[in-house]
Amino acid sequence: MNFTLLIDWKFVVALGGSAMGIIFAAKMEPDAVERVSVHLADACKEYAVAGNGNR
Repeated sequence: MNFTLLIDWKFVVALGGSAMGIIFAAKMEPDAVERVSVHLADACKEYAVAGNGNR
């Protein structure tokens, strides 16, 4: 029996996001987690704006 497994970028991002959440919960101080989360959100927002500006 043959099986095909397709792993796309969404799966990789979700896996990385969950690993990052575990590291945040285990290793970092709450204020550091907040700063990193805000920085990540800002970077994603800037990337989305830059990506939409190419059209």
